Amino acid sequence: MSEMISLPDGFALPVTGKAADHPDLPWTSGPRPFQHRHALEVIDGAEPELANRRALAALMNGASSLLFWIHRAQDVPLLLKDIRLDIAPVHLVYGGALEDLAAELRALPASQHPQAIHGSINLDPAEHRFRTKESWRGSLEADLAQVKAAVELPKGLRILCGNGGEMAPRITGTQSISQLAYGLGSILAQLDYLGWMHADRAWLHLSATDDYLQTIAIVQAARSLWERACQAHLKRSAPLWISGSPKLAEQTEDAAALISMGMQQQALWLGGCDELWISPINDSSQAHDWARQQVLVLTYENGLQGLDQPLAGSYTLDSYTASLEAEVEKLWAEWAAQGGFWVKIKSLTGA
Repeated sequence: MSEMISLPDGFALPVTGKAADHPDLPWTSGPRPFQHRHALEVIDGAEPELANRRALAALMNGASSLLFWIHRAQDVPLLLKDIRLDIAPVHLVYGGALEDLAAELRALPASQHPQAIHGSINLDPAEHRFRTKESWRGSLEADLAQVKAAVELPKGLRILCGNGGEMAPRITGTQSISQLAYGLGSILAQLDYLGWMHADRAWLHLSATDDYLQTIAIVQAARSLWERACQAHLKRSAPLWISGSPKLAEQTEDAAALISMGMQQQALWLGGCDELWISPINDSSQAHDWARQQVLVLTYENGLQGLDQPLAGSYTLDSYTASLEAEVEKLWAEWAAQGGFWVKIKSLTGA
């Protein structure tokens, strides 16, 4: 067999792919991402009225899901004003007490269908410790109890969150492995505490890397590791909502940055994210328009959205994914021998 493939005009490419020697590919099984990929608008809620206007405008101009950074629980009614919660997924990021936020959600008017709210509420104890260097409610046990209390929230809210994209920059080592080991590891550890019957309420945030193929492999490996864990504990599949964000080192006026952002988003899309973050390169209205249009073109106009597995048969990517998965499982095994995930988190944060 020739080691080169001849192409028109005299070009030739080496044969690098081969049939996989690992026929079991868990990232191709289990629940697949929605055929409709969500375009996520991220909104700072420091000024609630302005944030609400921005959210409504975003929904009218192509965004299909929202993430609010909530500064005060009492701002929730104004932030969510006029948003149909049974239509647009809403993610809530709030560093205060869950009971304060839950009370505001329960008080929302029936016209907004609060019982049908879907999205997530960020209660990740590990990410909170990495970000603040302290526990959320005074101790790890109290932090986990807060997650347990969130079971009473509407079933559409994903309460088991892993913020791999947020934790990775704070951890030394390979970003690809760190995102999965800590982000997905947090979800698995929370489920071990809460009970695997709640696996349908999991949400994972991953961030793109500068490596296009590696970014695809990160998302595929997340689905693979999740599928293995669900089969081991539940003997069935469970959905995992993966929210993917591109990485921009700093704001820029250079429109050329849109190219790298678009490539990162495409890699996240191909890997199997359910949702892509609309990420402007600066704070200008033009940059926001560019970012939204970029995600909309990718999610609806690239011709790939009707395909269940656009990368089926990509043996190079299968190899990358399997290798990444093996590295993460090796790390988890080391942590288990040292006392488990939460012991590792405490040792890193000094909490």
